[in-house]
Amino acid sequence: MRKLAVAIAAGGASIRLGSPKPFVELGGARLLDYALDYAFNASDEVYLLARDSDLFPPSVFIGGKAPRVIIDDDRGTPPDRIAGSLRRIRSDLVFLMGCDMPFLDPCLPQLLLSRIGDHGAAVPAWRNGYIEPLAAVYSIPMIPEGRGIGSMRDLCGAMDPVFVGMEEARVPPWTFLNINTREDLSSAERLLKLFLSRRSSCGRSNIPRCPTSRCR
Repeated sequence: MRKLAVAIAAGGASIRLGSPKPFVELGGARLLDYALDYAFNASDEVYLLARDSDLFPPSVFIGGKAPRVIIDDDRGTPPDRIAGSLRRIRSDLVFLMGCDMPFLDPCLPQLLLSRIGDHGAAVPAWRNGYIEPLAAVYSIPMIPEGRGIGSMRDLCGAMDPVFVGMEEARVPPWTFLNINTREDLSSAERLLKLFLSRRSSCGRSNIPRCPTSRCR
């Protein structure tokens, strides 16, 4: 199996949340902690794509593992900046994820990795045509250079993607819940409580695994 790096996109402005998204708390842990816990369980090569280095001093990372921080050059569209940051990663393949997706299925990176083949991207997709480009595997050498990428869908479309059906893979839709608003955060809190209520007698949780929990 080819080696896979993980990149966490953490450069959004978070206007609707009113505070930097990585540091918004869910169930007693920051969204950043959920993302890092997920990423380091998928790979030992983890990157954080950010716009402001001052937000991420070494002290902000807990648990002894810190990602390599890549600061974008702040030019072009958001997809331009993401593509430029990904091209700076010295790896062949990368799983790109948002920092605001605390319920991602832990099997997703390897599922996509197994399907990418010679394609430039392996992207989760739904029968209704909706795709999940911020939870996809990308071939870094095939990421287009230049400016003017209008959307993440456009970026995927330029890379000869393979679309992986989530219904056939039995991946539940809530795995892609991303937190953009206070209403999204409330929905995530309700979902987290539902998971916690289904813990086994030893307290071991299935999904999501709270990064501050001592029960592994």
